Order: sequence, then structure tokens, then C-alpha cells
Amino acid sequence: MKATEKKPAAGKLIICLIVAIVVAGTVSLSAVADFDKGSGIMATLFIAFLGAIIAVQVIPGLMLFGMMLKGVASLFRKEKAAKEVE
Repeated sequence: MKATEKKPAAGKLIICLIVAIVVAGTVSLSAVADFDKGSGIMATLFIAFLGAIIAVQVIPGLMLFGMMLKGVASLFRKEKAAKEVE
């Protein structure tokens, strides 16, 4: 692929949504954790890291769910097209 080619708008949107999901997961898990005033920066970074891992695992699940819905929809289209041909 050439470096001068532009990505389609849908691809850019998907990339932005993935980044937003990762950031939202990290922030939400960090906000849920209740830290004492004496906890250090390492505890905060560890919780943020766990939030990023959880958010990144959600992305493949959502993509798999989308592909599953697309596959089911294509089955109905194939059946409808086969009935029209007959």
C-alpha cells in the first residue's frame, strides 16, 4: 500500500472509536478504584494498566459480534436472492 493513499472515512472512524473505547475503559476503571491517600503512583499506574487491558479485550469482542451480525444478515439476503431467481 502506498503511503500517499488516504484511508477511507469509515476506517478513520473505526480507529477513533477504538481509541475512545480504550480511553473510556481506562478512565472508568481508574475512577471506580478507591485509593487511600497514602497509595503511591505505582498503584495508580497498575489500575490504569488493568483498565487498558480490559478495554482492549472489549474491542475484539465487539468486532466479532459485528461480523456475526453481518454473517446472519448475509444469509437472509442469499435466501431472498435464491427465491427471486427461481
